[in-house]
Amino acid sequence: MSPAAPLVVGLLVLTSALAVGAAAGTGRRSLVVRRLAAGTPVAAPVPGGLPVWLPPPPAWLGRWLMAAGVVADASSVWQGWLLAGTGTTVLAALAGGPALAAVAAVASVAGPLAALFACAGRADRLLEGALPELLEAMARSLRSGASLRQAVEEAAAAPGLVGHDLRLVTAEVAAGVSLVTALDRWGRRRPLPGVRLAVSALGLGAETGGAHARALDGVAATLRARSAVAGEVRALSAQARLSAVVIVLAPLGFSALAAATDERTAAFFG
Repeated sequence: MSPAAPLVVGLLVLTSALAVGAAAGTGRRSLVVRRLAAGTPVAAPVPGGLPVWLPPPPAWLGRWLMAAGVVADASSVWQGWLLAGTGTTVLAALAGGPALAAVAAVASVAGPLAALFACAGRADRLLEGALPELLEAMARSLRSGASLRQAVEEAAAAPGLVGHDLRLVTAEVAAGVSLVTALDRWGRRRPLPGVRLAVSALGLGAETGGAHARALDGVAATLRARSAVAGEVRALSAQARLSAVVIVLAPLGFSALAAATDERTAAFFG
């Protein structure tokens, strides 16, 4: 590496940081301008205030983030992914030549994709794990004298995906949809065993009345027992999954290390 290489690397890092800051500022300014022009609050700009020189995020990214339980804007994640991948590839090219740059480029693309793929279904697990506590909170509200609709509205303040789903339910009820219909729609949007069981208990209470709180406590206990069993199964299979990941990634890591430290290996890949 030439004596000027550290200076080039430092300038590159500084430029990348400035680019990220400028892109974030561009998104904020465009949102403010739209709000001032319309005179009313508006949604975030599409595609999320990205600079014109960046391509928009693919449609699948938002779905994968949601499935992984990542509460983040797809445009922001896409922007950070592109900038980080480009910066990493350029730094690898300066440090180790084309071979290391190719390895860095592949890792920049495959690494996040593998992480999202590995976390697929995490959102469903988080939501079902939060249901018992949520149902118990509704039961406490009912015992204090609140109606079922009021209990659902109070529970909608919960963080995470379950709170987000209940806020959709309360928004539909506020728009004139019956509580039972809004709950049924939630069950169709989230076809999970725990959600279906919760929707059945809530819907039955809304239609027939009766001991709402006791029924919700029973459903919460059932869901908590299911979650404990599922967690134990995942813990028992964690070692096998980790071994599979190591088997897949070890050759890639060895190739990257060999290309970065051995000129003959780098020349072979180049």
